[in-house]
Amino acid sequence: MNKTLEIVSCSEMSRSQLENVRTLVVSENQVEFGGTFSESLDGDLADNSETVQGYCFLRDGEPIGIVTLKRPPSTADWVPANAVSLHGFKIDMRWQGQGLGGKAFGLAVQAAALRWPEAEQLVLAVDADNTTALAVYRSFGMTDSGPVYAGRIGQEHRLSMVLRGLDVV
Repeated sequence: MNKTLEIVSCSEMSRSQLENVRTLVVSENQVEFGGTFSESLDGDLADNSETVQGYCFLRDGEPIGIVTLKRPPSTADWVPANAVSLHGFKIDMRWQGQGLGGKAFGLAVQAAALRWPEAEQLVLAVDADNTTALAVYRSFGMTDSGPVYAGRIGQEHRLSMVLRGLDVV
């Protein structure tokens, strides 16, 4: 059976789907850097601004992940004015290691380009030791902005990629 993966605004999901998102789990290390699914979902649903958009990843209608996209002024100081920043990208532990993270990231990139067509780039910060995530992001053409930075919890890379002109469907 061919399983489909889609991205849906958290605000458009059913109550049942949202409750299922709250049951998703990542490793303790991932929680340290990006919070729990409930924390991410609560932040996404509480922010009604035009500069923050939470999305969930659904596999055949069932939630498997979440991501938050932001535009200035809702971003960190290091995020350029022409950028969308990506936050709290996570896939439930049961679905990790199956290539879904890369597919979901591709959907997030498309969502950013569609939601804010005026934005020129996508940026994110990632734990310097998260080699799996770094490999996914770099496979999409993200490049490092330079040195490794002292982040909120530890060392992190700041990556960016061109967003404007991205061919989205």
